[in-house]
Amino acid sequence: MKIVLHFVAQVISAILSPVVLPVLTYCVFLFLDTTLATERKWLFGGITCLCSSLIVSGYVVYLAATKQVGSVELDLREERTKPFLVGIVSYFVGFVALYALQAPPIVVWLMFSSLTTTLVMQLITRWWKVSIHATGISGTLAAWAFHFGAAVYPWFVLVPIVGAARVILSKHTIAQVIVGSLLGALFTAVQLWYFVR
Repeated sequence: MKIVLHFVAQVISAILSPVVLPVLTYCVFLFLDTTLATERKWLFGGITCLCSSLIVSGYVVYLAATKQVGSVELDLREERTKPFLVGIVSYFVGFVALYALQAPPIVVWLMFSSLTTTLVMQLITRWWKVSIHATGISGTLAAWAFHFGAAVYPWFVLVPIVGAARVILSKHTIAQVIVGSLLGALFTAVQLWYFVR
């Protein structure tokens, strides 16, 4: 039973990872927008995928390949500093580019929310390890709920499911998962409400 739980937790962590969720979210927001020309959808899609996922994940893979970190999971709190800083710069570049190119407000300010949330996580990480997975899933669902409304609410069940997966895999404590979940949801919801409404 323990082996099965561990396997299921690994699958959940992989599918609902902080690498996959931003790409999925930005692509859905952009490609369902009927007011955007196709070429602009692809332009904004490329910027968002690059700045929200590919740059940071590529850097983490590089760190793991050169043995600068133990694994791409960044299990040690101290290993997260450089990837967070790269993420902050990447999100900033993405935000500026999207703002300058007049991308849809939900896309522009979600990138900004990712920037500020990552900045706060970096500050917390100096003393404590917060769950990036929990922050990612709760922030993603908050953005989806803001954009699509109450139909998304039942999907918030994924937040405790992802949190439980991280605890089962011994990657985080319950407290680290709860704080990450609250951080992602609240930061995303408040900033989108303030900037986009």
